Amino acid sequence: MPLAGLPARPQDPLSVSMANKFEPLITVDEVQEILAEPKETAKPIVWLPKPAAGNAQWMEFSSPCKIKGDVREDVIFRVMYRGARTAVHGQATIFLTEAFCASLFVGPHRVYGVDTDDSFHTSLVGADRPQYRKPLADRSHEHIWVEEGEGYAEPVVPALDTIATLMQYFLPRANLTLAGGFAHPLKGRQIELIL
Repeated sequence: MPLAGLPARPQDPLSVSMANKFEPLITVDEVQEILAEPKETAKPIVWLPKPAAGNAQWMEFSSPCKIKGDVREDVIFRVMYRGARTAVHGQATIFLTEAFCASLFVGPHRVYGVDTDDSFHTSLVGADRPQYRKPLADRSHEHIWVEEGEGYAEPVVPALDTIATLMQYFLPRANLTLAGGFAHPLKGRQIELIL
């Protein structure tokens, strides 16, 4: 069901080719309208293990969002979390800090997101934006939908060092309420101590 005043978008996740560029299936104005609309997750947070390569143990929660009381299967909130861990490579012991992200998707498109991790991000879209083609070394960054679509990010300073802090930052900007409130992914779990 489209938002008021917006035409229904095709369900095909492929983009429309324009010479060597692709036109996203959703415009910046449509994204801004969706972000401005009050939303609530359709279900309370229940963290589930997310399969990953190696020994990284990710947990994920995903839910469609309610807009004006209607569940929108095409508007999805997703949050992922990986706890701090120690990796051993030969004689080297490497401490990896927590990593987490929160995202709002419309169809297949990540229209808004906030990430905290130790990887670098370089924006390959958003040629008119200040962070275009600049590597972001900051631990936290915010993904913003631009005319070319997804893939543009700006630093968030100071860094959002906990998943709770990231959620406090993300939720008002996405105009999203969590049914049942926020539940930390480690709540009720025994944490393994490394001696």
